[in-house]
Amino acid sequence: MAKKHTETVDSKLKTSWQIISRMYNAQAAQYGGSIAIGHFLLNIDSDDGAYASEIAPMLGMESTSLSRIIKTLEEEKMIIRKTDKNDKRKVKIILTEKGKENKELAKNIVRNFNSELENKIGKSRLEDFIKTLSEITLFAEEKHKTIKQGFVL
Repeated sequence: MAKKHTETVDSKLKTSWQIISRMYNAQAAQYGGSIAIGHFLLNIDSDDGAYASEIAPMLGMESTSLSRIIKTLEEEKMIIRKTDKNDKRKVKIILTEKGKENKELAKNIVRNFNSELENKIGKSRLEDFIKTLSEITLFAEEKHKTIKQGFVL
């Protein structure tokens, strides 16, 4: 018997992420933020910052979406942009004190959820789940590379 579309790995991942995302957005909204902003802040080194060109791939975002977030974060005084002295095309994103505070808030929200989840399902099951997700991700990345090269498995 074939699986229903709701019983496939991709369907379960998408549904779970949508529900988790809504939960994070609801929490972030209490502080005037969003999951996109929190995720962005979590991917910037608190001391050294990060180059804008490095951030988009870490977030799996398009540059247009990244530009909107950067503009919003600048307006909210959470980041500043610094042009690289050697290569004017490179822009480094530096967290302000307000940005660092919001990054800590986002960290705590994520850590609390993970801690509550660990308490609910157990450390071993959570570790197995994370390991399994990593294996699925690696498999999908390998398959993607193969498809891009013109070979179908």
